[in-house]
Amino acid sequence: MLRHSSSTALTFRKKGLASAVAMAVALAGGTMAVSSALVAPAAAQSYSRNFVSVYQPVANVVNAEGGDIASVAGQFPAIVAASVSADEQLATGSLLLQAGIKASNPAWQRQGLEMQVNSGKLAPETAAEFNYFIGRLAFDARDYAGARASLARATAAGYSAPDIEGIIADTYYQSGDVPAGLAYVRQQVAANAAAGRSTPEPLLLRALQAAYTARLNAESIDASEMLVKAHPTRDNWLRALQVALSIGDFDEGARLDLLRLMRVTNTLTERGEYITYIETADPRIMSNELDGVLTAAADAGLISRSDEYYEEVRTIIASRMAGDRADAPDLVADARRAATGRDALAAGDVLYSLSDYAGAEEMYALAIQKGGVDTNTVLTRLGMMQAWQGKAADAQATLSQVTGERAIVARMWAAYAATRG
Repeated sequence: MLRHSSSTALTFRKKGLASAVAMAVALAGGTMAVSSALVAPAAAQSYSRNFVSVYQPVANVVNAEGGDIASVAGQFPAIVAASVSADEQLATGSLLLQAGIKASNPAWQRQGLEMQVNSGKLAPETAAEFNYFIGRLAFDARDYAGARASLARATAAGYSAPDIEGIIADTYYQSGDVPAGLAYVRQQVAANAAAGRSTPEPLLLRALQAAYTARLNAESIDASEMLVKAHPTRDNWLRALQVALSIGDFDEGARLDLLRLMRVTNTLTERGEYITYIETADPRIMSNELDGVLTAAADAGLISRSDEYYEEVRTIIASRMAGDRADAPDLVADARRAATGRDALAAGDVLYSLSDYAGAEEMYALAIQKGGVDTNTVLTRLGMMQAWQGKAADAQATLSQVTGERAIVARMWAAYAATRG
């Protein structure tokens, strides 16, 4: 029993707060358990006579089984106005929360939680948890700024919930400020990495969806990169590379290098992708590489082995494979003697086709040294060779130098390298 200064009785059920919060959890989605920190406030507090006179009759109705809350709801503002002391604010907050739960009124629920937090009488861990509930209720009410502020207070006080980062990010997306939401996600990724934690996959998937839907190309690539670095599954690579293909303005060579990454990540899923790969790489030049590509397309059922196209390409590949392998040493020798890097680039491509990644890396580096080539193309392929060999740091450093239309391709390959380091 709680008492005011004149010893007038003020009924307060200790089970009320915990049960109300349990119901608040349910209204927030029903997926979280009430923490052991959620306990009723201590008894034997002091209340003014005025407060007791307005509070008690209403509390009797709210606390009663089957009480007609609608009949006393009009008195809530008077109770709030009479709640001067911290103890009174705490008691009124609990009452409003219980009333809101029983009447399924989110506004009362939120006000009740806020009054209890603002009273300063809650234990820090309880206040943090209540701020989380306040944030959830505010979000549902589309008060996104209020939701973000409450959730930020909860996290600052050490409260954690599986969905809290996602809700905060969504407050930005729902407000139409997708760049700010992406900036928040980047901060979480950095903080999680510093703490040795993995960033939740749903947070990154939602970031990619928000950026792509808003047609923010740079942010879409940022989100794709974050997603595959943290969760390099086949499905996530498929999402990221399809986004890259859809927004990039690539020439044939750059598109080929992106298709090569799709092959590495097992995300080539359409006949047209395989045909573009084969025709751009050219079976007369990259026969050994395309031998595996054509076989993969047939194994996937995307190019039938009885198809005239398959038979034509297979014939060319079969006629070139041995000769390309035999000619490789002479191509390397010619590249070393040449005045420019064009022969070294060609030699590097052939060695790549032969899966001699170390040799191709040497040739691409020589091409850059001698010059006379498209630097962005050669840097991309040099970084690709380093990634193939597991030289993650070298690959990322090389690929970071790529500019122009190939920058997207380079960033995706750099993300792949990061997962192999």
